[in-house]
Amino acid sequence: MRILEVNDLDAGYEDLQVLWEVNMRVERGEIVSLLGSNGAGKTTTLRVIAGLIRPFRGKIVLKGREITGLPSHQRVALGLSLVPEGRQLFPMMTVMENLEMGAYTPRAREKLEDSLEWVFSLFPILRERRNQLAGTMSGGEQQMLSIGRALMSRPELLALDEPSMGLAPKLVIEIFRTLERMRKDGVTILLAEQNVKAALDISDRAYVLETGRIVIEGASSELALRDDVRRAYLGM
Repeated sequence: MRILEVNDLDAGYEDLQVLWEVNMRVERGEIVSLLGSNGAGKTTTLRVIAGLIRPFRGKIVLKGREITGLPSHQRVALGLSLVPEGRQLFPMMTVMENLEMGAYTPRAREKLEDSLEWVFSLFPILRERRNQLAGTMSGGEQQMLSIGRALMSRPELLALDEPSMGLAPKLVIEIFRTLERMRKDGVTILLAEQNVKAALDISDRAYVLETGRIVIEGASSELALRDDVRRAYLGM
């Protein structure tokens, strides 16, 4: 069953167009990677899908319902959540307070305790640090908290923008293993990522963006073997 469909999407910022005719789909239960270099349009794509930017043209469909004109909070209520680039936590609030801020919809509030236990099972360090101020945590811990906060809304589709950015290789492996666990728990994942090898290793399919256009798409296992992808994105 298709959980997300993006059709003929044009988008940007005021007079600056960033995306041209972007078409994507995400099937329920998949991990789909959105790959590309800095400035390719990955963040803009996720921000449009999440409702933070209005597209110039095109259509976004979530679980069979068009959401192109819906505000971001209504998209969260429908099961779509975004982990933004740069984490964007509340630094002077505790870990627990940040997590509780993620459960602001009525449906999420009803499942608050269950959601906390789920997040703590995925990221045990957050349970240990639940009374610590978010701004005093390490970069890796903050990334875990940012993902945990998004999970508190009980999303069916989780979009992540560069979750490996600034993290040590060991932490990148840990974060990506957790994404695979989340998929097993029923969360569909759309992953925008510069770490192409790590993204292809865990995803089912991938799209490659260049200067705002989808230039390559296909099964991740096949893209990892393509000479053009290996040269351009894997340094091989």
